[in-house]
Amino acid sequence: MKKVLRRRPSAAMIVAVLALVVALGGTAVAAKKIGLGSLSPSAKKKTVGVGKLTYVITQQTYNADQPGGFNGYFLTANCPAGTHPLGGGTKLASPTYANSSFFLIEDYPSASGFTSHFYAGSSSQADVVQVTAACGVSQAVNGSPPSPGG
Repeated sequence: MKKVLRRRPSAAMIVAVLALVVALGGTAVAAKKIGLGSLSPSAKKKTVGVGKLTYVITQQTYNADQPGGFNGYFLTANCPAGTHPLGGGTKLASPTYANSSFFLIEDYPSASGFTSHFYAGSSSQADVVQVTAACGVSQAVNGSPPSPGG
């Protein structure tokens, strides 16, 4: 029969494990105590996303040549009432990209949602453009969205 040697844990190991248990327990207690209900009313107003995050998607097909001097198309994904745009993006959702004439000029948060300014579509290729806005609740909004082209 083989003799199995088992060493006792060192004092340093015992202290390290004990410190880990205490730290994790303290974090759990703190996380439980810090909830939205424990925030002061002024802190709640400054907190972005006190409500749910809502994604809004707007999609449109463009399939005509643009006349000379044309300034491009604008497409906006509008946020629901009571929410503000937190971010967003624009993508080309066309099934084939090889012949696409899509060209993004700029996209930006606007007062009502997320707006995209672009060129798209031609007589040989229809372009499907999709704009997405991420909208959230914030009781205190300061400033205004950037101006287009700025």
